Amino acid sequence: MLWTAILAGSIPAGASGTVSYPVIDGLFKVRSLDVVAEAGAIHALLAGRFAQRPADTLAYVVSRDSGKTWQPPVFVTGPDTTPVLARRGNDARLAVRGQRMVAVWQAQGELPGTGPLHSALSQDGGKTWRSGTNPASGDSTNNQSYPALALDTKGQAHLAWLDDRDEQGDAQGLRYTQSNDGGHHWQPETTLDPKVCTCCWNQLQVLPNRTVAVLYRDTEPHDMRLALRPPESARWRTDGAAVGDFSWHFTGCPHCGGSLAATRTPQGTTLHSLVWTGRETAPGLYYLNSTNAGKTWSAPLRVGDGDSYGGDIAAISATKLALAFTKHTDQGSPVYAMRSRDGGRHWSEPLVLTPPDTEADHPRIVATESGFRVFWTEARPGGGKTWALADFPI
Repeated sequence: MLWTAILAGSIPAGASGTVSYPVIDGLFKVRSLDVVAEAGAIHALLAGRFAQRPADTLAYVVSRDSGKTWQPPVFVTGPDTTPVLARRGNDARLAVRGQRMVAVWQAQGELPGTGPLHSALSQDGGKTWRSGTNPASGDSTNNQSYPALALDTKGQAHLAWLDDRDEQGDAQGLRYTQSNDGGHHWQPETTLDPKVCTCCWNQLQVLPNRTVAVLYRDTEPHDMRLALRPPESARWRTDGAAVGDFSWHFTGCPHCGGSLAATRTPQGTTLHSLVWTGRETAPGLYYLNSTNAGKTWSAPLRVGDGDSYGGDIAAISATKLALAFTKHTDQGSPVYAMRSRDGGRHWSEPLVLTPPDTEADHPRIVATESGFRVFWTEARPGGGKTWALADFPI
C-alpha cells in the first residue's frame, strides 16, 4: 500500500545545533545559494548585493576546512554585466570537477522578472572566470529559468532548465543540453518533457555509471518524475514510475522541487529521492528509493510531519545518508536534519538545527569527509537574507 511506510506524529523538539554565519567580504544581502562538496573542499556560488556594486552580483567562494573559514570572493560577473536575476528556488548553479568549474544562472532581461540563462567557466579552480554562451540558443522568448547543472568525469557539462518557447502559459517545457568543452559552447537543446510545472526547481545528477538523471515536477498530476539518459546514448527515458505516485491534482505551482542522491552497492546503483506533495489527505515531504533506475520506487516514507517542506538529501556512502528540510510553524521556519546508517531503511528522529523562531528557507546538505554540512538562507533583522551553516555528524 502507498501509505504503509508513513511516519506518524509530529516533529519532536530536538536539540539546536551550532549555527555559524560565514562573513564574505563586501556581501550584505544573499539572494541565491548553491554549494558543492568536491575533492576535500566546499565550493559555494552566491548571488547577492555586494558593497560598491550597483546591482546583484555573482561570486564564487571556497572553504578547505569544512566551512570553518572561507577564502575571499572571486566575482563571476563584473560590475558592468547584466544584473543577476537568480533567487532562492531559482538559484544560480555551480558544477565542479577538479580544476574545472561551470556556473549557470538567470540574468535580468528586457521585462521585469524575466531573462535568459548566462554561463561562465573556470579552468583554474575558480581563480578566474570567463563568460560562456547562452545554453538555450533555440528559445526566441529569451526567458529561461530553474537551471540544474552537473559535470561528469570526462569534464562534460550537463544542463536542464525550464522555458515556455511554445507559449503554453500554464506550463513550461523541460529542456536539456550538454557542453563538451566545459561550458564554453553548448549543443542544440533537447526537450525532455514539453509540459511540466512552471516554477519548481529541478535537479540534475550524473550517476556513477554516467547515466544523466533529471528530477522535475510534472503537470497532471503534479507529482515528481525522473528523466534518464543512459551513457553513450542520445535517447531519454521518461516512462518510469512517478517519484511518489501521489496523484496530486492541483492548479497552479507549489514552488517546490525535489532532491536526488545516488549510491553504489555491489548490486548496482540506488537512487534516493526527497519529494514534496500537497495532496490534501497526506501533505508533506517523503523519502523514496529505487534500485532499478527509476522504473519502480519504494513506498513513500514521510519525513517529519505535514508541515515539512523544501528538503535536500546527500550520501557519504551506500549506507550513510542524511537529509535536511524546513518546517512551517507559528514561530518561524526552523531547519531540521535526519540521518540513516543503513541505506535509507531506517531514519533518526528529526533534529532541529536552528532556534524555533528562525525564518529559514531552501536548505542544502552536502557530504564531506568529516560529516554532513547543512546550508540555508534566513531572514535577518532589518531586512534581507544572510546564509548560514551547521555541522551534522555522520
